[in-house]
Amino acid sequence: LSEKSKIKTSEARSMAFYKGLSEKSKIKTSEARSMAFYKGLSEKSKVHGDDFKNL
Repeated sequence: LSEKSKIKTSEARSMAFYKGLSEKSKIKTSEARSMAFYKGLSEKSKVHGDDFKNL
């Protein structure tokens, strides 16, 4: 019993670890996306600077 429970806990740990990793990677990709989005916005604002000033 104790051997099985040990295996199960280690499995649960690795599952939680991989889940945490995937969550982090999701956050990182979304961060990268928003960074690219803001970068694109700033690039556009440079080009259309006068348009934004008129608004």
